[in-house]
Amino acid sequence: MPDAPRLEIRHLQVLIAVVETDSVTTAALRLGLTQSAVTHRIREAERRLQRPLFSRVGRKLLLTTTGERLLQSAYRVVDELGRAEAELRPGREGAVELVRLGQATYSRYHWLPGLLAGFAERAPAVEVDLVSRATQSPFTALAEGAVDVALVYGSRGPRGGSAGSPAGSLWSGRFRWRHIARDPLVAIVAPGHRLAELPWLSSAEMADERFFAYPLSSEPGYSWDTVVGPPPVPFRRVSQVQLPEAVIDLVRAGYGCAIISRWAVEPEVADGSLLAKPLGPEGYSLDWWAVTRAGEADDSPASRLAAFFVDYARRPGRGLAELGFASRPQTRTR
Repeated sequence: MPDAPRLEIRHLQVLIAVVETDSVTTAALRLGLTQSAVTHRIREAERRLQRPLFSRVGRKLLLTTTGERLLQSAYRVVDELGRAEAELRPGREGAVELVRLGQATYSRYHWLPGLLAGFAERAPAVEVDLVSRATQSPFTALAEGAVDVALVYGSRGPRGGSAGSPAGSLWSGRFRWRHIARDPLVAIVAPGHRLAELPWLSSAEMADERFFAYPLSSEPGYSWDTVVGPPPVPFRRVSQVQLPEAVIDLVRAGYGCAIISRWAVEPEVADGSLLAKPLGPEGYSLDWWAVTRAGEADDSPASRLAAFFVDYARRPGRGLAELGFASRPQTRTR
């Protein structure tokens, strides 16, 4: 029989929060703790394990090998405990069913309130919880049960072998794909930028600009390069930025340009603080999918939420617009 665990759930929650926010201060705000309390819990966990969880490089905290191994277990333990508590918590008409939603690529949720309100009318006994882990590892999170529905992109369907649908990979046959909509990739610039007057942009026009690149995923093959291909003219001044919100803020302030899916910048385009330009004269679009595990029953909470995404996006009137997707798909070009 294994020894009793030395760590408690509070240690795992702190580890996850620090990794996901990349900041002790922000992790403290998320958890409702003081900064010193977060630091104390990290040190306490390290004392109990007798191994360091983080190493500091300048102002940045980096996970050690021990920290990376513990993080894998932390996600599973915290996710499963949260799932059990939510499923056992009584609702208005009995036990509440929990479905966990993850969104690959962007941590932007301007479209979510309207969708959740509509889903609550259809399934009042189902509670939707957001899981940020899927932003970087959507298929791993699905396979491990950390999320039940993941929103992912792909330029072709589930059998096409694109980055968003990795047929032939270790994930082949493990998921069910439901097509939501097509949405263009766009180049974004501030209204006063020197490229703002051009009708469309490509890497040739942006090559000498500061280009803010957002790393989409840590999973193999899940990147823009796999879908779009490398730019014909390489970007010469590239800055990697970890948060899409930071990319948007920097571009909006006039410091450079970026490429992003149009729905992700819908609020800024609508208020005029950003301009979205097609990639090339004909544009380039991606397909977006609601993905569940293949074994999900059609009447499970996960399948019902995935199907609702499809219905919501295709309803007459403002369905696509409320999700943030363009109403008219653009042509895919290279």
